[in-house]
Amino acid sequence: MRTRTASGWNGVCRRLADQTGSALLEFSLVLVLLLGLLFGLVDFGRALYTANTLNLAAREAARFAAIAPDPEGSTAAIKDTAVARLSPFGGPPLTPDQVSVTYHYAAGTPATLQSTTVSVAYPFTMLTPIRPLLGLPPLTLHASARYRWELGG
Repeated sequence: MRTRTASGWNGVCRRLADQTGSALLEFSLVLVLLLGLLFGLVDFGRALYTANTLNLAAREAARFAAIAPDPEGSTAAIKDTAVARLSPFGGPPLTPDQVSVTYHYAAGTPATLQSTTVSVAYPFTMLTPIRPLLGLPPLTLHASARYRWELGG
């Protein structure tokens, strides 16, 4: 059986005290944190931009319905207005199925149209791999706008 001598322990202690490779290890740990921060900033900025343009699309479509002579007959045109106004930044385009139009009527007979609400639900796709790595659920952005019908009596 081989026993360690004092000089053997000195060799082990020298290897443990050796700093070779510590800079690489520290760099890799810091790089992971910096890349996570960078990816988070990129996706957060895109989500904020998309939410703002989604609000714009809903407002423009509701405004189109407010000045339309027959909003109930132009539901497809209202949805097309919302689709045309959204410019996704790196994501899939908006479809008319993701836009809903609701008409609000005044009480009484005959029921007259008072206002129109346009709601948009957009599934936001992240460009960076943060969401799958963290196990987060898919993100859906919502926007809605309600305008009074201006041509009504």
